[in-house]
Amino acid sequence: MNTNSLPGWTTKIDEISNGVFKVTLTDKFGRKAEVVDNATDETIDKTLSYAFDIEKKVSSNWNKFLFDLCLLRLKDKTITKESYNDKDFGSWLIEVVDKRLLYLGKESWLVSQTQSDNKWFDNYIIKDNELTYDTVSLFLKHMT
Repeated sequence: MNTNSLPGWTTKIDEISNGVFKVTLTDKFGRKAEVVDNATDETIDKTLSYAFDIEKKVSSNWNKFLFDLCLLRLKDKTITKESYNDKDFGSWLIEVVDKRLLYLGKESWLVSQTQSDNKWFDNYIIKDNELTYDTVSLFLKHMT
């Protein structure tokens, strides 16, 4: 079972009856995202998606949250470069071999790039209002 969490959120999984689980994510302010369902990765992902949506609506530093989330999800990869720049509208960069994610804070765009012949090429660009838990997860899969 996938037990990924979100930065600043704790995950609790309780079996409330045979094969039925309650997945609860709670942030430091007590806000909760909760799903009751069978014990599948989809159940956990659905709860993570709800919590992601809450965070996106209420976060005082959304760009930093997104950066921390991507670092957390890439913790098993060899990160060759990472930087977060609060002075540049919260822009950031995470790079693994020949691939990187950029968040352009001023434009609020998440960009997936690959490197070829020492040049970076855009694969995907997504605007902040289109960012969901699923789209970020898809971007992170491209980093592997």
